[in-house]
Amino acid sequence: MLTFDRQKVLGVGFSGTVFEGVWGKTKVAVKRILIKDAASNEQEEKALKMLHHENVIKLFHVEKDLDFRSFALELCDASLDQLFLKKDDPKKYRGPMPPETEVLLQLAKGLEYIHQRGLVHRDIKPQNVLIWENPNKNQVLMKWADFGFSKQVNERGSFTISGVRGTYDYSAPEILKLLDEVSSTGNEVQKRGTVQSDVFAEGLVFGYSISGGVHPFGSTSHQIQINLRTNKSANPPE
Repeated sequence: MLTFDRQKVLGVGFSGTVFEGVWGKTKVAVKRILIKDAASNEQEEKALKMLHHENVIKLFHVEKDLDFRSFALELCDASLDQLFLKKDDPKKYRGPMPPETEVLLQLAKGLEYIHQRGLVHRDIKPQNVLIWENPNKNQVLMKWADFGFSKQVNERGSFTISGVRGTYDYSAPEILKLLDEVSSTGNEVQKRGTVQSDVFAEGLVFGYSISGGVHPFGSTSHQIQINLRTNKSANPPE
């Protein structure tokens, strides 16, 4: 039986709301997605059932009713962006962290595994990196989460891009150029994409983490997206 507390909202995203809850005797994060958003939540469920790696969020259980599909997910302590909030922010993560090189290595291993399983994530960003602490083992793990935009790649490692998904500030230049093409023509454009777009976005997350929460291509979305298109880094890590 999956239950959750409506007062304990862990996050609100494009594809659903996440609450703190319980599955059996296990504390979990409960992600609820409207049934009408079928394509997104079915893809996320399919992806999570394929993935079993310590640097990927774990799916325990799925339930659905007339309105919602609910995922019981591994309960984590924070997302990466919360590590860099101001000191007086109550949402700031103040727990232990591995050395910076270990953080990046864990993220690299997790994304490599996702790609080896034939998936492209398509929404790589700090908010989708979760921090999980196991105090009993003195262990802290980084975990990739939120697979609502993920897609399967074909045997050649590519997939069809029929629209722009994810967060523009953490998109590869080829994705932003596709957005420009769609905007200028007013029509949906179909192209082929590869996991390289994920790898570029992962590099942005690396830069963000190394710089203490500063995006390597700017401080505003407008500046970031212009600089991404022209490959002009504004805040290179020291």
